[in-house]
Amino acid sequence: MVSNQVLDDISEKIAGGLRLLGGAKGEVESQVRSIVETALQQFDVVTDERMQVQEAMLKKARDEMQALEERIQALEAKIKGLEQGA
Repeated sequence: MVSNQVLDDISEKIAGGLRLLGGAKGEVESQVRSIVETALQQFDVVTDERMQVQEAMLKKARDEMQALEERIQALEAKIKGLEQGA
């Protein structure tokens, strides 16, 4: 998981080194950030945003599964009660 802050920090550090060579800070940071983002995409790094979406989807699935388990238990109890009454 890579946050925008991490990318900003990496870009800033690289740009800081390049500034010593006389480059324009804003332009250099933008180019470095673009290069770093492209490199990270090749490694299939998960962003914070994607991770948060996945966590939300997982929580929803867990909640739905819990509700279904509770319904199954209730139905099983009803069936058992009907079987004993018959």
